[in-house]
Amino acid sequence: MDIIDHIAIKVGNLQDAENWYLQHLKAEITFRDHKYVRLKVGNTNIALIDEKFYPHAHIGILVERKEDLPEGNERIEHRDGTIGVYVKDPFGNYIEYIWYSQDQSETFLK
Repeated sequence: MDIIDHIAIKVGNLQDAENWYLQHLKAEITFRDHKYVRLKVGNTNIALIDEKFYPHAHIGILVERKEDLPEGNERIEHRDGTIGVYVKDPFGNYIEYIWYSQDQSETFLK
């Protein structure tokens, strides 16, 4: 079964985006660095991603094992140890299949 891990939105200014989303949604910050802010909104995670560092807005689909990541597509080993594989649909939208190691699971999958 595919599980949506996050919805990633590209933004031009992380601080402004964080302020806006916190003001308009009942969101909790679960992770923050200089490229990325992760918000928990109900049963969904929204990732605010800095457009200077991330190429694609996307929907993140969680995979349980690294071996489950699709082959033959753009593969990114993120600075936090997660691995994402980006697949473009026929309409130009991106899906990121994402795998978390045990350490990252404890941080991101609470």
